[in-house]
Amino acid sequence: MRRLAEVSGRSMAWLALKASGRSLALLALKVPVALLVALPVLVLLRLNGVVLFPALLVLVFAGRRLADVARRLQGRWAGVGIARPYLPRPELQPTPQRWYWTGYDYHRSRLWAAVSSWFNWVLRDPATWRDLVWMALDPVIGTVLLAPAVVGWSRPLRWHARWTRALLSPTDQAKLTARVRELAETRTEALDAQAVELERIERDLHDGAQARLIAVGLSLSLAQRQLRDDPDAAEELLAEARTTAADALHALRDLVHGIRPPVLSERGLVDALRLLGLEHPLAVTVEAELPGRLPPALESAIYFATAELLVNVTKHARARTVRVSLAPQRGTLRVTVTDDGVGGAGPVRGTGIQGIRRRLRPFDGTVDLDSPPGGPTVATLEVPCALSSPKISTY
Repeated sequence: MRRLAEVSGRSMAWLALKASGRSLALLALKVPVALLVALPVLVLLRLNGVVLFPALLVLVFAGRRLADVARRLQGRWAGVGIARPYLPRPELQPTPQRWYWTGYDYHRSRLWAAVSSWFNWVLRDPATWRDLVWMALDPVIGTVLLAPAVVGWSRPLRWHARWTRALLSPTDQAKLTARVRELAETRTEALDAQAVELERIERDLHDGAQARLIAVGLSLSLAQRQLRDDPDAAEELLAEARTTAADALHALRDLVHGIRPPVLSERGLVDALRLLGLEHPLAVTVEAELPGRLPPALESAIYFATAELLVNVTKHARARTVRVSLAPQRGTLRVTVTDDGVGGAGPVRGTGIQGIRRRLRPFDGTVDLDSPPGGPTVATLEVPCALSSPKISTY
């Protein structure tokens, strides 16, 4: 019991010391915040506003950096995650008339367009003004909230974290605006992908099955003309037409398989991936725990995303075995593709991972790639989904 009490006492002392150290670090952050807030006032009093505008720029620019530091510290020490609330910076869009559209106005010079874009982006963002309010109030309110934590009381750290989150986290309006923007981008990407897919289908039909069916018709027409005069030649033409018709049927099957494999419609995602693993040149193991069926569009997206990952493994990983696992977790389907290759893969190399991200974005899916040098490479797909009832499952 004495030993337990000593250990407990040491743990409490360590927690108090840690709370005290964290509070002192957060209090130290108030010093540059207070200096930044005082900078424009000092400049205005001493220099009569000559360099007031640059001082305000320093206040805004450095204020964002200090706010980001405060967000990271609260997430790391208090366990309160605070997302960055800033709007994405608009890209410069050149016009045919050699002007630049900043998202707010037009400029002839690219340099002035970039400067105007930055100013409008920062000053029109409501999060900028919330940062300034936090900078003006936090040196006082934050110090009052953190003062008791200096002696080792941890609860004031949580109070300060809530106060920081109240001012530095995205507002509901900002979240709604970001969500609308994301949905608009996703809709545009989905429409573009659909147009590309329709063009591919049309091209494959025109160059594949349609050309072969036309050849079948020509062969049958020639065979009909030579049926009485040269039966042997007619028989050769009929055999050629039969072979061409078989090729056309094979091309149509490949086209349908590229749109949605029949096994995916008939047997479901798990059996479709198992068949994909059997046809793969590497040793692929599929581990699945799906109690029901997914929506058809989502099944297709996950199937083709996994197939693209397996293609990437074949091309770049120099692996021998691949393991594919599927498991639903709290309304989310997680698909993990693990290979024993050389590793070193990254999302910026090539367009494979970016293409998978675009395929999953309409379903709010994410892609994470962990590929240290030497391997193994682990690609994880996560998609929110609702499985159907196990009673109607076909596998």
